[in-house]
Amino acid sequence: MDDDRFVRECIKYFKSSPGFKRLFEGMRDKYRSLGYIGGTVVLKNPTPLEREALSGLLKRDCYSSKSISVKAESVLKAIDGTRFQYVDFDQVLKGYFNGKLISKKDERVFYEQEKDSFFAKLLCGFEDTKGGRWLRDILESHKNAYKIIIQRYDRDREKLTDDLIYTIKGINELSFSEKKTVRFALFSSKITKNPHFFDMDNECGKLLLQAASYILDTPCPQNAEGRAELLYRAGIINDQISNYTMCCNVEAYINGEVHSGWHGFFERGEPLLVSLWNLAEVDTIKCRNNIVFIFENPTVFSQVLSETSHKRPSLICTYGEVRLASLVLLDKLVDNVDKIYYSGDLDPEGILIADKLKQRYKEKLILWHYEPEDYNSIRSKDIIDGHRLKKLERLKSIELLPVADAILKHRCPAYQELLTNKYIQDVLNI
Repeated sequence: MDDDRFVRECIKYFKSSPGFKRLFEGMRDKYRSLGYIGGTVVLKNPTPLEREALSGLLKRDCYSSKSISVKAESVLKAIDGTRFQYVDFDQVLKGYFNGKLISKKDERVFYEQEKDSFFAKLLCGFEDTKGGRWLRDILESHKNAYKIIIQRYDRDREKLTDDLIYTIKGINELSFSEKKTVRFALFSSKITKNPHFFDMDNECGKLLLQAASYILDTPCPQNAEGRAELLYRAGIINDQISNYTMCCNVEAYINGEVHSGWHGFFERGEPLLVSLWNLAEVDTIKCRNNIVFIFENPTVFSQVLSETSHKRPSLICTYGEVRLASLVLLDKLVDNVDKIYYSGDLDPEGILIADKLKQRYKEKLILWHYEPEDYNSIRSKDIIDGHRLKKLERLKSIELLPVADAILKHRCPAYQELLTNKYIQDVLNI
């Protein structure tokens, strides 16, 4: 009991003088770093009160120097021989800061224990589900959304709990099949009763996207088109109206029956603009002669269609970057065609689009006029900057390496409009 009284009196003594404040703060910081009372505290530009307090405590001249260095052991020796000589100075230092004294090592251990307990409680009941396995795996591997989740854990655990539970439930609800999809707003409403809860500009939407990318073992996309494709692969269709593609001379079927709307355009040989909404209604798409020709550029598509209309070839236009609608269309016809001819611009972006499609449709997709001689025959005088050229490092298709090397050599793009006549002749001959 007397020991406690002396500790309290010692604390009171040091707190009674503002001159000890910076010294004790420095000793606390050293304790956090070392895990014990030790080290040296340096007080720069000491105040008159600090000079007076430390001169009295340490029994040395602290008035003349520009800074004062105080070893922890000097403080312990200073109180030795006083009535406080038997107090536990750890308790004094702790009491000086109202009980808040812990080393960084112990603080980290406590933090990790508390974090593990938090996530273990959150995962309870979800252990053998897709969503539960996702969260458990990334917590162990520190991959995917781990950094985002830990940042949010440190900021607002209560909100994170709700968002993770909704995300896990959402992932568990998804089919992860392109043949069994649900509209985004309906999906969100079912899980959270809010059709916009998983919107991509919301934190929960970002978590859902990260989880889907992990389960599908693909990098999390950074653009809207990539996000739409990833969600489609997970079983969600979003933006059904403005996501569209153009086609001509293709037939669509529902449960084996010809789609009357599509058939009208097919009969007339007219191009048809189809959205994800239209595509969701059909299960099979077929092309004439089991061959389809795809153009990146709408002008080229229109000219080829005009010049070959009497042959009625099946054509598709992707409008530059391949939208999800174009992929869905191709996914629904790929099993019913022998060859898919794809053409596009011969620049880094165009080459990567061709590469993406080649990786997706393998041997059925023919890279159409992607030879170095094609490139050299229409090469422009524009210059491609180094940032764009660097994109070619991501190429995966061996067939595209020769033309990629030609682009790297000349640093000039080539545009497919100048190959239009060759396309027309190929379509007529094929």
